[in-house]
Amino acid sequence: MFQRKNILVCPLDWGIGHATRCIPIIQHLTEMDQNVIVAADRAPLALLEKAFPKHEFIQFPGFAPVYSRGNSQIFSMAKQSPLILHQIEKDHQNLEQFVKLHKLDAVISDNRFGAYSKQVHSVFMTHQLHIRLPSPVAWLTHGIEKFNKHILNNYNECWIPDFEDEINLSGELSHPPFHGIQTHYIGALSRLSNIQNSDKHSEFKPELLILLSGPEPHRSLLENICLTQLTAIKIDTIILRGLPEEKNIPKVPEHVKLFNHVSTAQIFKLIQAAKTIVARSGYSTIMDLVAMGKTAVLIPTPGQTEQEYLASLLESKGLFKKMNQQDANLNDVLKHTSEKVDFLPYKKTLLEKHLRHWLQKL
Repeated sequence: MFQRKNILVCPLDWGIGHATRCIPIIQHLTEMDQNVIVAADRAPLALLEKAFPKHEFIQFPGFAPVYSRGNSQIFSMAKQSPLILHQIEKDHQNLEQFVKLHKLDAVISDNRFGAYSKQVHSVFMTHQLHIRLPSPVAWLTHGIEKFNKHILNNYNECWIPDFEDEINLSGELSHPPFHGIQTHYIGALSRLSNIQNSDKHSEFKPELLILLSGPEPHRSLLENICLTQLTAIKIDTIILRGLPEEKNIPKVPEHVKLFNHVSTAQIFKLIQAAKTIVARSGYSTIMDLVAMGKTAVLIPTPGQTEQEYLASLLESKGLFKKMNQQDANLNDVLKHTSEKVDFLPYKKTLLEKHLRHWLQKL
Protein backbone atom coordinates (compact mmCIF):
# COMPACT_ATOMS: atom_id res chain seq x y z
CA MET A 1 0.00 0.00 0.00
CA PHE A 2 1.05 3.57 -0.66
CA GLN A 3 0.96 6.45 1.76
CA ARG A 4 -2.27 8.37 1.15
CA LYS A 5 -1.64 11.60 -0.78
CA ASN A 6 -3.84 14.52 -1.78
CA ILE A 7 -3.63 14.67 -5.58
CA LEU A 8 -5.30 17.35 -7.67
CA VAL A 9 -6.36 16.53 -11.26
CA CYS A 10 -7.00 19.53 -13.55
CA PRO A 11 -8.26 18.94 -17.11
CA LEU A 12 -8.37 21.71 -19.69
CA ASP A 13 -11.97 22.80 -20.24
CA TRP A 14 -11.90 23.35 -24.01
CA GLY A 15 -14.41 20.56 -24.70
CA ILE A 16 -14.77 17.31 -22.74
CA GLY A 17 -11.96 15.21 -24.23
CA HIS A 18 -9.35 16.19 -21.65
CA ALA A 19 -11.80 15.31 -18.88
CA THR A 20 -12.75 11.91 -20.31
CA ARG A 21 -9.14 10.78 -20.59
CA CYS A 22 -8.54 11.78 -16.97
CA ILE A 23 -11.20 9.26 -15.87
CA PRO A 24 -8.88 6.19 -15.88
CA ILE A 25 -6.21 8.16 -13.99
CA ILE A 26 -8.73 9.20 -11.32
CA GLN A 27 -10.08 5.63 -11.14
CA HIS A 28 -6.66 4.03 -10.69
CA LEU A 29 -5.47 6.54 -8.11
CA THR A 30 -8.71 6.11 -6.15
CA GLU A 31 -8.32 2.32 -6.23
CA MET A 32 -4.81 2.86 -4.84
CA ASP A 33 -6.39 4.67 -1.85
CA GLN A 34 -5.24 8.12 -2.91
CA ASN A 35 -7.38 11.17 -2.17
CA VAL A 36 -8.13 12.61 -5.61
CA ILE A 37 -9.56 16.12 -5.86
CA VAL A 38 -10.75 17.41 -9.23
CA ALA A 39 -10.45 21.05 -10.33
CA ALA A 40 -12.51 21.79 -13.44
CA ASP A 41 -15.16 24.04 -14.91
CA ARG A 42 -18.16 23.99 -17.25
CA ALA A 43 -18.74 20.76 -19.24
CA PRO A 44 -15.67 18.88 -17.83
CA LEU A 45 -16.84 19.66 -14.30
CA ALA A 46 -20.36 18.42 -15.05
CA LEU A 47 -19.03 15.25 -16.69
CA LEU A 48 -16.60 14.35 -13.91
CA GLU A 49 -19.10 15.10 -11.15
CA LYS A 50 -21.41 12.52 -12.72
CA ALA A 51 -18.56 10.02 -13.09
CA PHE A 52 -17.25 10.48 -9.51
CA PRO A 53 -20.14 11.67 -7.31
CA LYS A 54 -18.25 10.94 -4.06
CA HIS A 55 -15.11 12.89 -4.93
CA GLU A 56 -14.27 16.44 -3.89
CA PHE A 57 -14.50 19.06 -6.63
CA ILE A 58 -13.17 22.60 -6.99
CA GLN A 59 -14.63 24.96 -9.56
CA PHE A 60 -11.61 26.17 -11.51
CA PRO A 61 -12.80 28.84 -13.99
CA GLY A 62 -10.87 28.85 -17.23
CA PHE A 63 -10.64 30.75 -20.50
CA ALA A 64 -13.36 30.07 -23.08
CA PRO A 65 -11.83 30.58 -26.54
CA VAL A 66 -13.94 31.87 -29.41
CA TYR A 67 -13.57 29.76 -32.54
CA SER A 68 -14.02 30.90 -36.12
CA ARG A 69 -16.77 29.41 -38.32
CA GLY A 70 -14.21 29.13 -41.12
CA ASN A 71 -11.63 26.49 -41.96
CA SER A 72 -8.75 28.17 -40.14
CA GLN A 73 -8.45 28.97 -36.45
CA ILE A 74 -4.92 30.38 -36.44
CA PHE A 75 -5.88 34.08 -36.71
CA SER A 76 -8.75 33.74 -34.26
CA MET A 77 -6.43 32.16 -31.68
CA ALA A 78 -3.66 34.69 -32.39
CA LYS A 79 -6.03 37.56 -31.56
CA GLN A 80 -6.89 35.87 -28.27
CA SER A 81 -3.28 35.08 -27.28
CA PRO A 82 -2.98 37.98 -24.77
CA LEU A 83 -6.10 36.67 -22.97
CA ILE A 84 -4.71 33.13 -23.01
CA LEU A 85 -1.39 34.28 -21.51
CA HIS A 86 -3.26 36.20 -18.82
CA GLN A 87 -5.31 33.09 -18.02
CA ILE A 88 -2.14 30.97 -17.66
CA GLU A 89 -0.83 33.32 -14.97
CA LYS A 90 -4.24 33.48 -13.28
CA ASP A 91 -4.48 29.67 -13.26
CA HIS A 92 -1.04 29.43 -11.66
CA GLN A 93 -1.97 31.87 -8.90
CA ASN A 94 -5.22 29.98 -8.21
CA LEU A 95 -3.36 26.67 -8.20
CA GLU A 96 -0.91 27.86 -5.57
CA GLN A 97 -3.90 28.79 -3.40
CA PHE A 98 -5.43 25.33 -3.93
CA VAL A 99 -2.17 23.74 -2.76
CA LYS A 100 -2.35 25.61 0.56
CA LEU A 101 -6.09 25.27 1.15
CA HIS A 102 -6.28 21.54 0.36
CA LYS A 103 -2.80 20.53 1.55
CA LEU A 104 -1.97 19.02 -1.82
CA ASP A 105 0.96 16.67 -2.40
CA ALA A 106 0.86 16.63 -6.22
CA VAL A 107 -0.90 18.12 -9.24
CA ILE A 108 -1.71 16.45 -12.56
CA SER A 109 -2.61 18.99 -15.25
CA ASP A 110 -4.06 17.80 -18.54
CA ASN A 111 -3.05 20.55 -20.96
CA ARG A 112 -3.88 23.35 -18.53
CA PHE A 113 -0.71 25.39 -18.97
CA GLY A 114 -0.90 27.34 -15.71
CA ALA A 115 -1.92 24.46 -13.42
CA TYR A 116 1.48 23.94 -11.83
CA SER A 117 2.91 24.64 -8.40
CA LYS A 118 6.34 25.59 -7.14
CA GLN A 119 5.39 23.99 -3.80
CA VAL A 120 4.51 20.41 -4.85
CA HIS A 121 5.28 17.86 -7.57
CA SER A 122 3.56 18.92 -10.80
CA VAL A 123 2.81 16.79 -13.86
CA PHE A 124 1.79 18.06 -17.30
CA MET A 125 -0.09 15.62 -19.54
CA THR A 126 -0.36 16.19 -23.28
CA HIS A 127 -0.33 14.40 -26.61
CA GLN A 128 0.84 17.55 -28.41
CA LEU A 129 4.47 18.36 -27.81
CA HIS A 130 4.86 19.45 -31.42
CA ILE A 131 2.13 21.80 -32.62
CA ARG A 132 1.25 21.56 -36.32
CA LEU A 133 0.53 24.90 -37.96
CA PRO A 134 -1.12 25.65 -41.33
CA SER A 135 1.38 26.16 -44.14
CA PRO A 136 0.93 29.99 -44.37
CA VAL A 137 2.25 30.35 -40.81
CA ALA A 138 4.50 27.29 -40.63
CA TRP A 139 7.43 29.65 -40.06
CA LEU A 140 6.09 30.16 -36.53
CA THR A 141 6.62 26.50 -35.62
CA HIS A 142 10.03 27.02 -33.98
CA GLY A 143 8.67 29.81 -31.76
CA ILE A 144 5.64 27.75 -30.74
CA GLU A 145 7.90 24.80 -29.86
CA LYS A 146 10.04 27.09 -27.68
CA PHE A 147 6.92 28.33 -25.91
CA ASN A 148 5.69 24.76 -25.37
CA LYS A 149 9.03 23.75 -23.88
CA HIS A 150 9.05 26.87 -21.70
CA ILE A 151 5.66 25.83 -20.29
CA LEU A 152 6.84 22.26 -19.67
CA ASN A 153 9.86 23.54 -17.73
CA ASN A 154 7.42 24.73 -15.05
CA TYR A 155 6.52 21.09 -14.37
CA ASN A 156 8.51 18.25 -12.82
CA GLU A 157 7.61 15.82 -15.57
CA CYS A 158 5.50 15.29 -18.70
CA TRP A 159 3.14 12.36 -19.32
CA ILE A 160 2.13 11.43 -22.85
CA PRO A 161 -0.98 9.24 -23.33
CA ASP A 162 0.52 7.14 -26.12
CA PHE A 163 3.11 4.48 -26.79
CA GLU A 164 6.78 5.31 -27.11
CA ASP A 165 7.63 2.94 -29.97
CA GLU A 166 6.80 3.15 -33.66
CA ILE A 167 3.38 1.58 -33.11
CA ASN A 168 1.62 4.66 -31.72
CA LEU A 169 -1.45 6.84 -32.20
CA SER A 170 -0.18 10.42 -32.16
CA GLY A 171 2.74 10.22 -34.58
CA GLU A 172 4.80 13.40 -34.87
CA LEU A 173 2.57 15.26 -32.40
CA SER A 174 4.34 13.61 -29.45
CA HIS A 175 7.42 11.93 -30.95
CA PRO A 176 10.23 12.58 -30.24
CA PRO A 177 10.11 13.96 -26.67
CA PHE A 178 11.76 17.30 -25.87
CA HIS A 179 15.40 17.05 -24.85
CA GLY A 180 15.91 17.83 -21.18
CA ILE A 181 12.25 17.28 -20.17
CA GLN A 182 11.52 14.21 -18.02
CA THR A 183 8.95 12.47 -20.23
CA HIS A 184 6.97 9.26 -19.76
CA TYR A 185 4.77 7.55 -22.36
CA ILE A 186 1.96 6.07 -20.26
CA GLY A 187 -0.06 4.28 -22.96
CA ALA A 188 -3.43 5.17 -24.46
CA LEU A 189 -6.03 6.30 -21.92
CA SER A 190 -9.67 5.35 -22.29
CA ARG A 191 -12.61 5.65 -19.93
CA LEU A 192 -13.97 2.52 -21.63
CA SER A 193 -11.05 0.24 -20.76
CA ASN A 194 -12.39 -0.92 -17.39
CA ILE A 195 -15.62 -2.20 -18.92
CA GLN A 196 -14.18 -3.94 -21.97
CA ASN A 197 -15.26 -7.36 -20.73
CA SER A 198 -18.89 -6.36 -20.19
CA ASP A 199 -21.34 -8.81 -21.73
CA LYS A 200 -24.30 -6.43 -21.41
CA HIS A 201 -25.67 -4.99 -24.63
CA SER A 202 -27.40 -1.73 -25.37
CA GLU A 203 -31.17 -1.62 -25.71
CA PHE A 204 -30.40 0.37 -28.88
CA LYS A 205 -28.61 -1.15 -31.87
CA PRO A 206 -28.17 1.85 -34.15
CA GLU A 207 -27.23 1.51 -37.77
CA LEU A 208 -25.46 4.85 -37.34
CA LEU A 209 -23.87 6.31 -34.20
CA ILE A 210 -22.68 9.93 -34.36
CA LEU A 211 -20.29 11.07 -31.62
CA LEU A 212 -20.22 14.86 -31.52
CA SER A 213 -17.67 16.76 -29.48
CA GLY A 214 -15.39 19.75 -29.54
CA PRO A 215 -15.83 23.52 -29.57
CA GLU A 216 -18.61 25.65 -30.95
CA PRO A 217 -19.63 26.71 -33.50
CA HIS A 218 -18.38 23.63 -35.38
CA ARG A 219 -19.97 21.12 -33.00
CA SER A 220 -23.41 22.56 -33.83
CA LEU A 221 -22.56 22.98 -37.52
CA LEU A 222 -21.80 19.26 -37.88
CA GLU A 223 -24.90 18.36 -35.85
CA ASN A 224 -27.04 20.44 -38.20
CA ILE A 225 -25.42 18.90 -41.29
CA CYS A 226 -26.20 15.41 -39.97
CA LEU A 227 -29.78 16.22 -38.93
CA THR A 228 -30.52 17.83 -42.31
CA GLN A 229 -29.30 14.76 -44.19
CA LEU A 230 -31.11 12.39 -41.82
CA THR A 231 -34.48 13.80 -42.85
CA ALA A 232 -33.99 11.90 -46.10
CA ILE A 233 -31.94 8.95 -44.80
CA LYS A 234 -34.39 6.82 -42.82
CA ILE A 235 -32.10 4.68 -40.69
CA ASP A 236 -31.95 4.13 -36.92
CA THR A 237 -29.50 6.76 -35.71
CA ILE A 238 -28.24 7.85 -32.31
CA ILE A 239 -26.46 11.16 -31.87
CA LEU A 240 -24.46 11.79 -28.68
CA ARG A 241 -24.24 15.57 -28.59
CA GLY A 242 -21.34 15.88 -26.10
CA LEU A 243 -23.21 18.46 -23.99
CA PRO A 244 -23.28 17.21 -20.37
CA GLU A 245 -24.50 20.60 -19.09
CA GLU A 246 -27.38 20.94 -21.57
CA LYS A 247 -30.97 20.13 -20.50
CA ASN A 248 -32.98 20.73 -23.67
CA ILE A 249 -33.05 18.45 -26.71
CA PRO A 250 -34.25 19.69 -30.13
CA LYS A 251 -37.08 17.91 -31.92
CA VAL A 252 -35.85 15.35 -34.47
CA PRO A 253 -37.36 12.69 -36.77
CA GLU A 254 -38.60 9.48 -35.10
CA HIS A 255 -35.76 7.36 -36.47
CA VAL A 256 -33.19 9.65 -34.78
CA LYS A 257 -32.51 9.70 -31.04
CA LEU A 258 -30.54 12.56 -29.50
CA PHE A 259 -28.79 12.42 -26.12
CA ASN A 260 -26.95 15.37 -24.60
CA HIS A 261 -24.84 12.97 -22.55
CA VAL A 262 -24.94 9.35 -21.40
CA SER A 263 -22.96 7.33 -18.88
CA THR A 264 -19.64 5.68 -19.68
CA ALA A 265 -21.28 2.25 -19.57
CA GLN A 266 -23.94 3.40 -22.06
CA ILE A 267 -21.32 4.84 -24.41
CA PHE A 268 -19.52 1.52 -24.30
CA LYS A 269 -22.69 -0.38 -25.22
CA LEU A 270 -23.59 2.00 -28.03
CA ILE A 271 -20.13 1.83 -29.61
CA GLN A 272 -20.21 -1.94 -29.23
CA ALA A 273 -23.64 -2.19 -30.92
CA ALA A 274 -23.33 0.42 -33.70
CA LYS A 275 -23.01 -0.74 -37.28
CA THR A 276 -21.35 2.49 -38.46
CA ILE A 277 -19.74 5.24 -36.37
CA VAL A 278 -19.01 8.88 -37.19
CA ALA A 279 -16.82 10.88 -34.81
CA ARG A 280 -14.54 13.87 -34.53
CA SER A 281 -10.86 13.00 -34.69
CA GLY A 282 -10.24 14.32 -31.21
CA TYR A 283 -7.49 12.32 -29.53
CA SER A 284 -9.63 11.16 -26.59
CA THR A 285 -12.34 9.86 -28.94
CA ILE A 286 -9.69 8.03 -30.95
CA MET A 287 -8.31 6.39 -27.78
CA ASP A 288 -11.83 5.26 -26.79
CA LEU A 289 -12.41 3.65 -30.20
CA VAL A 290 -8.98 2.03 -30.20
CA ALA A 291 -9.61 0.60 -26.72
CA MET A 292 -12.69 -1.15 -28.11
CA GLY A 293 -11.11 -2.13 -31.42
CA LYS A 294 -13.73 -0.23 -33.41
CA THR A 295 -13.14 1.76 -36.56
CA ALA A 296 -15.04 4.90 -37.59
CA VAL A 297 -15.33 7.69 -40.13
CA LEU A 298 -13.45 10.64 -38.64
CA ILE A 299 -14.51 14.22 -39.44
CA PRO A 300 -11.87 16.67 -38.15
CA THR A 301 -13.01 19.97 -36.68
CA PRO A 302 -12.24 22.51 -39.45
CA GLY A 303 -9.16 24.54 -38.70
CA GLN A 304 -7.91 22.23 -35.95
CA THR A 305 -4.67 21.12 -37.56
CA GLU A 306 -4.10 18.53 -34.82
CA GLN A 307 -7.37 16.75 -35.67
CA GLU A 308 -6.70 17.01 -39.40
CA TYR A 309 -3.26 15.47 -38.92
CA LEU A 310 -4.56 12.65 -36.70
CA ALA A 311 -7.36 11.74 -39.15
CA SER A 312 -4.91 11.62 -42.07
CA LEU A 313 -2.28 9.71 -40.07
CA LEU A 314 -4.70 7.03 -38.86
CA GLU A 315 -6.30 6.70 -42.29
CA SER A 316 -2.82 6.09 -43.75
CA LYS A 317 -2.38 3.31 -41.17
CA GLY A 318 -5.64 1.72 -42.28
CA LEU A 319 -7.30 2.25 -38.91
CA PHE A 320 -9.96 4.86 -39.76
CA LYS A 321 -11.53 6.68 -42.70
CA LYS A 322 -11.30 10.47 -43.00
CA MET A 323 -14.00 12.80 -44.32
CA ASN A 324 -13.88 16.61 -44.34
CA GLN A 325 -16.80 18.48 -42.78
CA GLN A 326 -17.54 20.46 -45.95
CA ASP A 327 -17.84 17.16 -47.85
CA ALA A 328 -19.74 15.28 -45.13
CA ASN A 329 -22.16 12.86 -46.76
CA LEU A 330 -23.90 10.28 -44.61
CA ASN A 331 -24.69 8.08 -47.62
CA ASP A 332 -20.93 7.74 -48.16
CA VAL A 333 -20.39 7.23 -44.42
CA LEU A 334 -22.77 4.25 -44.42
CA LYS A 335 -20.48 2.39 -46.83
CA HIS A 336 -18.01 1.95 -43.93
CA THR A 337 -19.09 -0.48 -41.24
CA SER A 338 -17.50 -0.34 -37.79
CA GLU A 339 -17.04 -4.03 -37.16
CA LYS A 340 -14.55 -4.97 -34.46
CA VAL A 341 -11.01 -5.16 -35.78
CA ASP A 342 -7.58 -5.70 -34.28
CA PHE A 343 -5.87 -2.38 -33.72
CA LEU A 344 -2.68 -1.43 -31.97
CA PRO A 345 -1.81 -3.48 -28.88
CA TYR A 346 -3.94 -1.71 -26.27
CA LYS A 347 -2.07 -2.14 -22.98
CA LYS A 348 -4.40 -0.90 -20.29
CA THR A 349 -1.99 -2.21 -17.63
CA LEU A 350 0.67 0.28 -18.71
CA LEU A 351 -1.06 3.15 -16.90
CA GLU A 352 -1.45 1.23 -13.64
CA LYS A 353 2.24 0.26 -13.63
CA HIS A 354 3.26 3.85 -14.30
CA LEU A 355 1.06 5.26 -11.53
CA ARG A 356 2.39 2.73 -9.02
CA HIS A 357 5.97 3.68 -9.87
CA TRP A 358 5.07 7.40 -9.68
CA LEU A 359 3.45 7.04 -6.24
CA GLN A 360 6.49 5.20 -4.94
CA LYS A 361 8.68 8.16 -5.92
CA LEU A 362 6.25 10.85 -4.76
